[in-house]
Amino acid sequence: MESLTELVQFMQPSQRLDLKKIALTHVLGLTGTEDGKFAILSVDDLLTALFHLTADESLALAKDAVLALINLTADETGAVKVYNTSREIQPAYDLIATAISHIIDENSYLADPWSMVLSNLTREESIAYGTLDILDENPALMTQLIKAFTKLQYNKNKAKLDYLGPIFCNLTQTHRGRELLCRSKYNLLDKILPFSTYEESIIRRSGVIGILKNICFDPLYHEIILREPDDILNVILYPLCGPEEFTDEENELLPMELQYLPDTKTREEDPGLRKVLLECLLQLCATRKSREHLRSKGVYEILREYHKWEQQEGKHKDCLLACENVVDILIKKEEEILVDNYKEIEVSKDMKEKFIQEDEEYLKDPL
Repeated sequence: MESLTELVQFMQPSQRLDLKKIALTHVLGLTGTEDGKFAILSVDDLLTALFHLTADESLALAKDAVLALINLTADETGAVKVYNTSREIQPAYDLIATAISHIIDENSYLADPWSMVLSNLTREESIAYGTLDILDENPALMTQLIKAFTKLQYNKNKAKLDYLGPIFCNLTQTHRGRELLCRSKYNLLDKILPFSTYEESIIRRSGVIGILKNICFDPLYHEIILREPDDILNVILYPLCGPEEFTDEENELLPMELQYLPDTKTREEDPGLRKVLLECLLQLCATRKSREHLRSKGVYEILREYHKWEQQEGKHKDCLLACENVVDILIKKEEEILVDNYKEIEVSKDMKEKFIQEDEEYLKDPL
């Protein structure tokens, strides 16, 4: 601890470049271990020095300082400590605003590492709310962030900005975040969703699919998801579709964009994301109105073919179970279900434990 405190003097903005580099290299190395991170997070003056070095005239030095912040904020404890320290020091260091300013600056060389810092920070709900406070105060910032995400090659220094996907996903874990994306007059949700099939980056893709999940888990937005035309429903279903042929009668059920897909059509390759999409559909099965809408759009037929593929090629039991949970509902007639809203049913603790045990037993069986 004492040796770390001594490093602070060599990490001041006015210090010689070579001394700052040696000290920061040592600190960055320590952030790669749990013990090292714990030690650094215990020295507020060291965190303050890191904050200041993120704006150093030496780009290499500034980048290393931001990389250190990425490592320090990788878990909840570190994220909260770094965020709180940035607000408590005098003068305060505006961590969130600094990250956003780099992300939306098309000439920034540090946009990607700063987006990773903000992605780490906003996983913590209280920090997500703090970020939303800043976006609410200046609505143009959110518009600019969406532009940075949706305009490929936005950054002139080759920053990819894929971590904006997880950032938006983190924000939609809060009601205010979901409201911002879904109710915005700028159609923010519609601009983001096309990246749910972005093959060049699973980070960007998973962020967008995570947004869908967060929205689907909130019944307030089911009407938006199931609106006509079926643009949002298509985003959920398209990654689950393959090249299989349907009968003419079945094709008439499907949304236009999902009819007669080419022989080259492939499904989402990541099983975790396939499971999330299936969980989205399960949440949409909550009410009778939504279930009837899903049946009318051929969702059962799509999942029937998906289940065959998952059994033969995907071979992930979690995905099969998630698929069967949806099919078990859609295959029933409403006269058999007898409830309008599944979420209003109270399930006893014993029954919950029984369902969990049944799922665990299912997952143990080999394919």
